Amino acid sequence: MNRVTMRRENGLRPLKRNCRSASAVVELAVVAPVFFLLLFGLVELGRTLMVKHALTESARAGCREAILSTTINLDDADQAARELLFAYTSGAQDSSTCRVSIFPSDLSAVERGEEITAVVEIDCADISWIAPSYMKNKTLRGEATMKRE
Repeated sequence: MNRVTMRRENGLRPLKRNCRSASAVVELAVVAPVFFLLLFGLVELGRTLMVKHALTESARAGCREAILSTTINLDDADQAARELLFAYTSGAQDSSTCRVSIFPSDLSAVERGEEITAVVEIDCADISWIAPSYMKNKTLRGEATMKRE
């Protein structure tokens, strides 16, 4: 006698095996899309925050180069900002993707103690892996202001 017939003779119900496998598949089909949507959303948010931090650090590096008394050319400060940002996004060398602005634009006329501001901007659509419609026209910006040495 096997276990199922023994249980029936004892007045107990037969053993049920794999009776929940179909309901588990349905539960997975309902929960999995929500789970993956949250997971990819968190990854995208984390990447956006990482690039935002990189933009601020890039602006700081460009501003640090611009405040030096030996720097009179904006290209040196621009290149310093782009080099640091290149580790985070490959579009850093493209001036249409990554915009670096240094104010005032004539560094040779800036006296010691005057403020110089560097601004680095990039569009969300250029750095996003999953570009949702609500982020298409948004721009991430990093800014740093320092005094000329």
